[in-house]
Amino acid sequence: MKSRIIQVASVAIISFGLLASCAGTKLVAQWKDDTYQGYPAKLFVIGLSKEYGPRTLVEDEFARQLKARGNDVIASYTVLPREEKPEKEAVLKKVQELGAEVIIVVKFLKKEVGDTHTPVRRYAVPQGFDTSWDNYYGGVSTDVGVRDVSYDYDAITMETTLFQTATRKPIWSALSQTTYQGGPMKQIKPFTTAIVKNLVQERLVR
Repeated sequence: MKSRIIQVASVAIISFGLLASCAGTKLVAQWKDDTYQGYPAKLFVIGLSKEYGPRTLVEDEFARQLKARGNDVIASYTVLPREEKPEKEAVLKKVQELGAEVIIVVKFLKKEVGDTHTPVRRYAVPQGFDTSWDNYYGGVSTDVGVRDVSYDYDAITMETTLFQTATRKPIWSALSQTTYQGGPMKQIKPFTTAIVKNLVQERLVR
């Protein structure tokens, strides 16, 4: 019975490890204009999404995290009409009125679904020195007795770009991929954390 408990626990630990290694946000590509220097006095963040709800959540999280670091940030939904995608000129006019030097545009690109199938096996505990030595070259293993680990996951690809208001030119841009299980809304905070962390490292925000 004790051996069975150990086997089940081993599978649970391995399964958790697989899920943990799969989840998270990573930057798969990025670009920066090295001629840009200094920190913007005010930032304007806008999320481009087909749905108004996710847009507000993304903008709020960016504003919250950036403000916590001492940056002055405005979320677009607080000053622009409730539209799926505001007109470019309307956005630029509002940004200029508010005096924001940099626009952060967070764009949803695509969502993919994948699956992972990993066979789980566990080596048997040696019974003693003699048994271990006799099987040194071949090894001793046994099936765990439960089905293989298999799970589905979702991956969302996003593009985050910083534009300088005065020139309308990009100063930093990155493609990111967030892999997860469960609801996508729960990924907004860790996604934002990963992006903000990189912006801080690049000395683009405080």
